[in-house]
Amino acid sequence: MQTGAIRIGVDTGGTFTDLVLDAGPGRGLLTHKLLSTPADPGRAVLIGIAAILEKLRGLGGRTDATPDVIHGSTVATNALLEGKVARAAFVTTAGFEDVPWIGRQNRPRLYELEPQKPQPPLGRDLAVGVPERLRYDGVVLEPLQPAALVALVHRLRGLDVDSIAVCLLHSYANPRHEQLIAERLAADLPELHMTLSSVLLPEFREYERASTCLVNAAVAPVMGRYIGRLADELGRDRLRVMASAGGSLPPDVVAREPVHTIVSGPAGGVVGAATVARVTGVERFVTLDMGGTSTDVSLYHGGLTYTTEGEIAGLPVKLPMLDIHTVGAGGGSIAWIDAGGALHVGPESTGAEPGPACYGRQQPPYRATVTDAHVVLGHLPGATPLGGGLVLDGERARAAVGELAREAGLTLLDAAAGILRVAEVTMARAVQRISVERGFDLRELALMPFGGAGGLHAARLAEQLGMPRVVVPRDPGLLSAIGMLAATPLYNFSQAVMRRIGAVDGPALANEPSVQAALAAVVEKARHALDAEGIPRDRQIIESSLDLRYTGQSYEITVPVVADPAAEFAQRHERLYGYRSPERELMVVAARARARAVPPELPPLEIPQRGGPLPAGLCQRIELRDQSGAYAGVSVARDDLLAGDCIVGPAVIREYSATTLVPAGWYGSLTTAGHIMLDRLTAGCGDE
Repeated sequence: MQTGAIRIGVDTGGTFTDLVLDAGPGRGLLTHKLLSTPADPGRAVLIGIAAILEKLRGLGGRTDATPDVIHGSTVATNALLEGKVARAAFVTTAGFEDVPWIGRQNRPRLYELEPQKPQPPLGRDLAVGVPERLRYDGVVLEPLQPAALVALVHRLRGLDVDSIAVCLLHSYANPRHEQLIAERLAADLPELHMTLSSVLLPEFREYERASTCLVNAAVAPVMGRYIGRLADELGRDRLRVMASAGGSLPPDVVAREPVHTIVSGPAGGVVGAATVARVTGVERFVTLDMGGTSTDVSLYHGGLTYTTEGEIAGLPVKLPMLDIHTVGAGGGSIAWIDAGGALHVGPESTGAEPGPACYGRQQPPYRATVTDAHVVLGHLPGATPLGGGLVLDGERARAAVGELAREAGLTLLDAAAGILRVAEVTMARAVQRISVERGFDLRELALMPFGGAGGLHAARLAEQLGMPRVVVPRDPGLLSAIGMLAATPLYNFSQAVMRRIGAVDGPALANEPSVQAALAAVVEKARHALDAEGIPRDRQIIESSLDLRYTGQSYEITVPVVADPAAEFAQRHERLYGYRSPERELMVVAARARARAVPPELPPLEIPQRGGPLPAGLCQRIELRDQSGAYAGVSVARDDLLAGDCIVGPAVIREYSATTLVPAGWYGSLTTAGHIMLDRLTAGCGDE
């Protein structure tokens, strides 16, 4: 990508595809929203890019140059969730072919009598064992013979596969046997995509390593075709793809290792939230990204939070990624009544096609969604224009919720309010999971909603959870695309260590020779990756960390390499589990390095002060509803607000990409940077 070029962030979601264009200093950000094209996601991307460039042209901007595009893609995720994956083979050490099916003994639902394990994305007939064996430390116990390689090629030819995942036992300690397989397959079967565990994930735990490699192998051909098409249309050196770790990767890396993009879109939203943190000074919050099909939550506590325990379709993916928890509660989530008469919301969604009943594309019998409930309660008045040219149909929304109400024996308003309550309970549990369950006090955290529907639930959710403040970013329905613009090249590298260190104090742990050697190796890889991108050394950021545990434990905690990593580990262990054991021996499981560039500065937005009260003419009187009936509220366009303006609830703040609900007892005020602060009302508007 070239400095000074037009930059476009693209987030392809379930219902809408969002675009944000950074036209450079003095021009600010241009935005565009259109309906997604699930059957061909790239079509909406290309149409949207053409449309937003036309907007720039209308403002007199230069559009003859090819733009730089940072794209958040759901293609890999959707392919796995929908079972539309490539035919992939699993090559492993003979005798370990069943590892992907055996998995772990963990039971997510403890009392389920017949638990169903997540199934790997291939049939058991596609698992191939190779006679070879390494010891845990990489010592060869059984060499890989040339005859075994010949037999492997013959077997794979007969399986008619498109992709191969090679995951040999203990290859993290010695990759030589995997390298021999790769060399032979590249010579004899060059058309097959190949994933090597020693390259993708050189860490111990055979099940997680196998699962990660299989997910990558299953979606690589699908993602490769998609990314290849976009790269051909936009220019291979002009396209980057958002990775789950919160940075961007070039298209050739994504085509080879698409598993890095499984939470691509949600990662953009969290990175966008981090840009809001820098200008608002709010440094501890939970993000609430509510779109059409799901809600994603993440903790920001002075910085982004990461995990290596992600999963997709129930399958573990042991790669560093932003710690994002997803639940099936979005604007298009379908409300339904179970056999016992209980009301549920989601996880099934209407998606982009046909969408909620109020979008006007469902056919009878209608299926009520969260968005339809908002329309019935007046939070989204009928005839409201949405992004993508949609106009809400209030009659269809009432018809859909009315059918559900009759089935449940409820009034129309009770059914609509019930849908929102059930959805908010689901979201509250998600917020608690990534905060309270990890030792954080929600009373010390703000809530930052975005996505098209986040602002409709945020204040009610914050009140339910005891959170003191809500921060609604500018352009909340487009924040994920804004995050794409803020993303920089980012790479993660790891190396297994598996070394007992003993009970240590001070900086001795990081200075142990084997740990130093592993850290030096991953840091060198990180430097090389950024150097290859042409990023100057003074704009490179390299962060190293260690996976530590007490000897005998089966879980690790990742801590940064600071002055005293052992003390940092003890502190985090106590916060998570309630105790520390300074006398216990420590084990270093892995060394890690994260390489990224200094993030770009997005165009600042300075909202002028009004210097007086809000003009009465800006607020429209509207009718809102709850179970008790109708009550009066106001509606105001966010674009009409100036810095310091205050809106007292009950009120609705409407804008191009989203709607924010200010309940009774709350007020919203606009900052000079264009963000809305929602606080509880005490004596009067603006009183803290």
